[in-house]
Amino acid sequence: MSIVGIDFSLNSPAACVYENGTYHFISYFNYPKEEFKAPIRKAFELHDKFMNTDIAECVMYNRKVTSKDFAKRESEKMFDAEQISTMLVGNLVNNFDITDFALEGFSYGSKGNSFIDMIVYNSFLRQKLISTYGLDAFNIFQPSAVKKLAGKGNCDKLYMINAFKNNVLEDPCLEKNPFWLWIQDKEYLDKKKIPKPLDDMCDSYFIVRSLKDKLENCNI
Repeated sequence: MSIVGIDFSLNSPAACVYENGTYHFISYFNYPKEEFKAPIRKAFELHDKFMNTDIAECVMYNRKVTSKDFAKRESEKMFDAEQISTMLVGNLVNNFDITDFALEGFSYGSKGNSFIDMIVYNSFLRQKLISTYGLDAFNIFQPSAVKKLAGKGNCDKLYMINAFKNNVLEDPCLEKNPFWLWIQDKEYLDKKKIPKPLDDMCDSYFIVRSLKDKLENCNI
């Protein structure tokens, strides 16, 4: 069984693939330059650390939504959404034999232009995933249900990271994972200073665990 949980955002999507008792973490990140080389921008120091290690796979992309004209900018967003979804799904297809995938549903308490963009981009990704893996492979979970798996339905990013770090699900497969081992000696006390992509990667773990639990319960 090879399944994936995807925590989607416009600039820092993450995926956690579960395959044969092993978790594989992927951080997709929007880097504002065409090339990723020194000097690395501070916000991307962890990506630089993870690259060429077994801690996590890092996949860079470059968004090109630049026009100030409303109509042209909206067209750029459509192209951008297609490019990101193609990149993300292509990476999964090339490296894993995915049978089921899961995402979080929309948080309806959110609002504003960025939330509208998230709906558009997320819809492109859903369509790309469904056209690739089929509608039967599609799974979606309420954000509160995913958070509840970590401990409570309204927890914040810092809580989710600590739940991951403390292995609240007592997952023996997780304790063999390089990313989990790496985070053990790290302390994050202020949710405003959590470096990317840690929160996204931890969220993707709880999404794939939601999927794993669902599939296992269906087979009982």
